[in-house]
Amino acid sequence: MNSLNIAIVFHSGFGHTAKLAQSIKVGAASVEHIRPMLMTVSEAQRQWEALEDCEAIIFGAPTYMGSVSAEFKAFEEATSSAVMGKGFVWSGKLAAGFTNSGAQSGVSVALRPVDRRLTSI
Repeated sequence: MNSLNIAIVFHSGFGHTAKLAQSIKVGAASVEHIRPMLMTVSEAQRQWEALEDCEAIIFGAPTYMGSVSAEFKAFEEATSSAVMGKGFVWSGKLAAGFTNSGAQSGVSVALRPVDRRLTSI
């Protein structure tokens, strides 16, 4: 079986989301034939082709004020030309998301719209 490439793309404001992303990478790497790569949203915007080559992309962002961080939102908006403008090159990829928050509410609400937007492109 060929290896499956999985990207874990995240923004971390205070390091918590980065710890989750690293744990996801370690878990994914423990599965035979899975090759995970970790990149921040800033790095991802310089590596669109690497993301195109992945079979799956896992997105992570902290929840601030009931939504994803501004940095993650900027990455999301950058996909309009880099991904959608090239003919929806992420269409058909497996996608997942994770988040964390210091507050009791808003965590699950934050990524629902992101999952719908990014998984359709």
